[in-house]
Amino acid sequence: MINKSIEESIVLSIFDLANQLKKIGDDVYLKVGLTTQQWLILLHLSGNPNLPFFKREKHVKDLMASELAESLNVSRANITNLINVLLDKKLIKQFEDGQDRRKKRLRLTKKGIALIDKTQPSRLGVIHFLTEGFSSDEKDSFLRFLEQCTTKLVNEDEKIKSFHKLIDAEKA
Repeated sequence: MINKSIEESIVLSIFDLANQLKKIGDDVYLKVGLTTQQWLILLHLSGNPNLPFFKREKHVKDLMASELAESLNVSRANITNLINVLLDKKLIKQFEDGQDRRKKRLRLTKKGIALIDKTQPSRLGVIHFLTEGFSSDEKDSFLRFLEQCTTKLVNEDEKIKSFHKLIDAEKA
């Protein structure tokens, strides 16, 4: 039997919130011919300073596909497919790194920038709606909580995997 706990309720509520946000994103970005993941790539390439990725990683150069895959937690094959769609739509362009020609970097095109600008009011409207009624202190506390959880997940991979070993032990 599963007992009620605030900790599990928090984590499951985060899952629920993520699913709801993805559904809203899918509805909005479908109108401009994108998936939520494709739009998130555009947001990364725009250098949005609010993305957790840019808090963890300092970037002065345009991003590479491998960096996007890491940030979005998707496979290299998946990111390649997502990028190819954006290249075909002429929303991004790919170019050789100035110091290492084997590396390919990505940048928004004027069309991609225009799309980010076009979707910005809708995106900000949802964000403001979700956060209205919260004090600055509550917003700061919530953001710190989320960042601490993310840091644990990103930096404690071996510890997380050790919890999964409990399932393997029960099989034996």
